[in-house]
Amino acid sequence: MFAIHALYHGRSRRRADYIRDVAEALASTSAVSDVRIYSAEGFAVVSPDADGATTVVLNLLQAGDFAVGIGAVVADPDDVGDPGVVHDQLFEAAARSFGRQHRAATVTTRVELPGPGGVRAPGIPADVADDVTAAFTLLAHVLTRRTPEGREATALMRQGYLQTEAADYVGISKQAMSQRLAAAGWQAEQAGWTLAVHMLRRVTELV
Repeated sequence: MFAIHALYHGRSRRRADYIRDVAEALASTSAVSDVRIYSAEGFAVVSPDADGATTVVLNLLQAGDFAVGIGAVVADPDDVGDPGVVHDQLFEAAARSFGRQHRAATVTTRVELPGPGGVRAPGIPADVADDVTAAFTLLAHVLTRRTPEGREATALMRQGYLQTEAADYVGISKQAMSQRLAAAGWQAEQAGWTLAVHMLRRVTELV
């Protein structure tokens, strides 16, 4: 289980409405099990697994105007804990992941020991947290450099379209769609997705 905290760095004049719309859109998916909105500053969600967390983070990076913090807690096999308390600590860990500085389209990760105090888990958990951040940093490099056409093409592929179907939908040839996907770094995104999910699953295996 993970918390993802999103801090808004955009310029929308209706920032509170925009933040709420993004949070509610994510909350309507299976990738999110809990959401908290912090007025015009941002919001945080809880995601039940590595795939869901990766989906949420990629959507926020694609938006381009959120700093993203991921929070996790090392599992305690002797203490299942109250779900509300667990969510509270996850939300706090995600908020603490930012430190003093944060900017749009960046990701930070913090893994904490269970229980009060917000103690950062040392050793292997800290190394895994750094690996998670590195994986999403590579993905952000790809996502933030896409043209609108590239974003449209990759969004269709993410929805399950075949290249021919995506080309027909957009109204271009299959070759043009293939070139558009290559320019958008679609293969790099797929590799980055797999790496990010793998790294987050390592977090859930920490005891």
